[in-house]
Amino acid sequence: MSDQPVLMNISETSPYLNGICDLKCDYSFYYQLSICSIYPNSSNQFLHFTYETNSNGTKQVLYNGIEYNVSGIFVVSPSVHFFDGNQAEAEIIINHSPVLGNGLPLSVCVPITSSVGSIPNNKGSKLLSEMIRFGVERIIVINEIENEFNNEISGVDTTISSMNNKMSSMGNEISKLKSELPKNRKGSDNSQKKSSLQSNEPSMQSNESSLQNQLSTITNQLNNILDQPDVLNIRDYTLEFVIPKGLFFSYTDTNESVNYIVYGMNDAIMVDLNVIEQLQSVIVPFYSNPTYNTNGNGNVYQVFFNQTGATNLLTTNLSDEIYIDCQPTGSSNEQTNITTSTSNEPPKNSVMFLIYVIFFISVLFLIYMLFSYITHPDKKNFSVGSVKNPFT
Repeated sequence: MSDQPVLMNISETSPYLNGICDLKCDYSFYYQLSICSIYPNSSNQFLHFTYETNSNGTKQVLYNGIEYNVSGIFVVSPSVHFFDGNQAEAEIIINHSPVLGNGLPLSVCVPITSSVGSIPNNKGSKLLSEMIRFGVERIIVINEIENEFNNEISGVDTTISSMNNKMSSMGNEISKLKSELPKNRKGSDNSQKKSSLQSNEPSMQSNESSLQNQLSTITNQLNNILDQPDVLNIRDYTLEFVIPKGLFFSYTDTNESVNYIVYGMNDAIMVDLNVIEQLQSVIVPFYSNPTYNTNGNGNVYQVFFNQTGATNLLTTNLSDEIYIDCQPTGSSNEQTNITTSTSNEPPKNSVMFLIYVIFFISVLFLIYMLFSYITHPDKKNFSVGSVKNPFT
């Protein structure tokens, strides 16, 4: 997440869409079940969740031939992207880091919208609703803890400040007595008063030191609480339910050096209006007075559209694919994906057709044999050789 206010307008209309990127923005993913934790966020600008790597060591994402794993999940409200000129009510942003460090970071973004009444009965909506509710509760608890500790810290600070004022006053009085001792005939009385004030000073300094230690202890306790993430008790926590399989947009933020995959409003995750209201009650906008930036001919960064959508990483035969970065002259920066076959086996379609033909002929033969048996006059002496050839 960054405070750089360069917002993009995600749209299929000109001049915001610059072309097609079915191959250059090739996105495959496979996210296993994970233990989810939410981290405290005293700024209240987003909900921050964690996601574990796949337990069997398999990659989670392949984007343009580069392997990625999830580095963090954020939920913001309203969205950090515009969609056809309007912000969505919320957005989930899934950040990825390259496994081998040989590529730009990748952020996958999905808009979140609300509905009153009927909500799609799918696992993505249910999972995201649970995440948001838990995150909101976490922020409320953290705010209460911070307020309680801050009040206690404020009380200790006030006491220390009061003691410092008293010690300063005592120092001024001692200085005054020192200046008056040679001139005052009651020097012995002033000397006793000075001695009494000075004898109280170590005690007050000791009390101040004790209060400073107490203040430090309280501050450390608060920081320890804020640093501890809470584990979400969600049984089926997997991004497979959250990330759509449909079409998506893609662009590269050259300022932040991040690749973005953004789904449109047609693939927005729908949650109950009450969930959005809970989120917006504790989340402050990530940007103030946002507007999408243009270069006069559309977005600051070129936006491309993937018409094939994301694929399942497990069903992608990576060993047989060669990626060629093709950059012809003109506005197109498409990437060509060439699939080569290293096998001498016949095509699968031809093999299946041959199997169907053999099966069909066998069925016809069995039917003809059954019919010949039924119509044969001497069933006891029936044999395959006695069956009349139907073609003669």
